[in-house]
Amino acid sequence: PGQAAAWGIAGLATSAAITGLVNSAISSQSSYITVPNSNYQLDYTTIKGSGDVVTFQAFNGNSTVYYTANCRQGLLNGNTPRSGDEAQLLNAACQVGFGR
Repeated sequence: PGQAAAWGIAGLATSAAITGLVNSAISSQSSYITVPNSNYQLDYTTIKGSGDVVTFQAFNGNSTVYYTANCRQGLLNGNTPRSGDEAQLLNAACQVGFGR
């Protein structure tokens, strides 16, 4: 919650919300979920976790981009999220990767 305020957003999507999106995507045989309150589409099938870090791909509205997120430190590609959209993407990837 503290990081959400620092990123300039009121709140992050809950684990239950992200799980529901993944379950819905599985039912419709899609590998992407639309990250809540953002312009990103996360390819949840590409998420690989190790330690506190997940790597994954997401569509940013223009192209598919590879990302690395440190879920414990709250970093996306080594930096703090620069926008609410990036914070939501980081949150969703960590929720899928580690359930946190």
